[in-house]
Amino acid sequence: MGVMGITISIHDGVIIGYSVSFLENKLILDIETVTDEIVTVTFENYLAHDFHHVMAGSILFDIHEADLNTFFVENREQFENFKLYAWPIWYGNTNELEQDLQKDNYKCYVISASLGLTGYVFAKALKIKRNDKFSGNNQSL
Repeated sequence: MGVMGITISIHDGVIIGYSVSFLENKLILDIETVTDEIVTVTFENYLAHDFHHVMAGSILFDIHEADLNTFFVENREQFENFKLYAWPIWYGNTNELEQDLQKDNYKCYVISASLGLTGYVFAKALKIKRNDKFSGNNQSL
């Protein structure tokens, strides 16, 4: 993934932690890259997530933005079951949910792994940056 001409690769990075702030509407993944950098992936204007196989040592393969229509076609049965619990929001059917998410500019970010944590996040934006707070004395120039 690149931001403003800076390329930061999260492929094969190890997830060292994640957190959700409902007050700030964001989900944060902290990742140690193969080059021993610590980067933070922030899902801004976060709505909901569904993670599976959460474990220490999870190794990322990729995070990509899925086409909402394709995502809901592939996961229709799952969301028909989720509507009984009003997750991620109240909706009558999956078409209504998809339309509401599109209208409110939500995106679906799919997290795939070589090992461990997989799933998806509904949020309006994704940002990735190097994280100095974990660097300590291990900074290199």
